[in-house]
Amino acid sequence: MKSADRYVDILRRANLRVTPQRIAILSTLASGQHLATCQAIWERAHKRTRGLGLVTVYRILERLRTAGVVEQIDLRGTTHFCLADHHHDHVICESCGRVDPIDTCVLESLTGSRLEGTGFLVKGHRLDLLGVCPTCQRAAT
Repeated sequence: MKSADRYVDILRRANLRVTPQRIAILSTLASGQHLATCQAIWERAHKRTRGLGLVTVYRILERLRTAGVVEQIDLRGTTHFCLADHHHDHVICESCGRVDPIDTCVLESLTGSRLEGTGFLVKGHRLDLLGVCPTCQRAAT
């Protein structure tokens, strides 16, 4: 399946209208670093899609987030986005702000269960582990 077809399929499954702007934003998220700010997404996507404004990118990202197509992560007062195409958690370096995805999930077994003592039904989770990345650890020694 070609990339553009994949993005069309993602938008249709989310009951969202397929537009060149939305395709450009999804393509930009898929081809860049794991996380990107709205500004960084706009800087790359507007080169492909004439007339794509920063405000439009904000609106589209909010719509994609609401539909569950992208995930929003707030780090150090800045909002970042990534594709929500599969479940993953994150490790975040408290020194430099580096964020890496973790594909191994230790909490997945809780999904669908009721928490003891509260009766709370777990539907999902988002886990951000804070620490110090290997580069910052080496720099500190």
